[in-house]
Amino acid sequence: MSMSGTDVVVAPVSVNKEVRSYVQWGPIIGGAVIATAISTIMTVFGSAIGLSMVSANLEKSASVTAVAIAGALWALWVMVSATMAGGYLAGRMRQPSFDANGDERKVRDATHGLLVWATGALLIAFVATSTLFGAAKTAVSGVANASSGVASLVSQNVDPLAMALDNVMRANGQQPPTAQEREEASRIFIGALANGKIEQGDRDYLASRLAARSGISEQDAQKRIDDAYARISQAKETAKQAAERARKMAVLTAFLTAAALLVGAAAAAWAATLGGEHRDENLRADPTL
Repeated sequence: MSMSGTDVVVAPVSVNKEVRSYVQWGPIIGGAVIATAISTIMTVFGSAIGLSMVSANLEKSASVTAVAIAGALWALWVMVSATMAGGYLAGRMRQPSFDANGDERKVRDATHGLLVWATGALLIAFVATSTLFGAAKTAVSGVANASSGVASLVSQNVDPLAMALDNVMRANGQQPPTAQEREEASRIFIGALANGKIEQGDRDYLASRLAARSGISEQDAQKRIDDAYARISQAKETAKQAAERARKMAVLTAFLTAAALLVGAAAAAWAATLGGEHRDENLRADPTL
């Protein structure tokens, strides 16, 4: 087809529209750093408070339950405070979105708050392994060890089995029990703990040897053996109860940690939304003024 001088050719025009992500990592990283710093400072401060609650003197030391409750409440307060501060900073510093209505801006601000919470959690995990956080980590561990180990330090500083053997093998005569006899008695008691009772044959044998060595009657020797076994069984039951309490405390701590993290996520999202509202309220109608 021929073209005359008056024909007009229209070429397609491509419009380069800037594609910009809604996620702005500058405010997110800044908010996460602020949250991590606040969390570190408050953790160190809280560990000092926790250590002041415990003492080697049982009468002056707070109970394990009280220390655990105080620690859980403080951890929750630290999480909420740190994430709210970081989320608010991210929402306030985020560049406004003029292409979205109010509800959409709230969603974007809340998303930035959640990203602050997630990034802050990673930073805290990293800082927790560094030397900077070592003092806080040591102090927090000290609170738990001091609160749960004071009674153990006082009442179980000596092996209960060794104490029982000392009582059983105590000799009044000229022929104290030998090391081999002591080891044999130890094996008998260990087997009795595993079976839940002392076999009559082992009891009679041990009583006869003890009576001959210690210069006491077999009846007294049997009574000494029964008393020692009762003390060992009580120590075993106490250890089982302590292990069960530790297991329950670990489960409770895990649930409280998960709950604190969820509350921190909600707090960060809400604070970021609030920061975004304050940012939009203070925007100038004409930025050039």
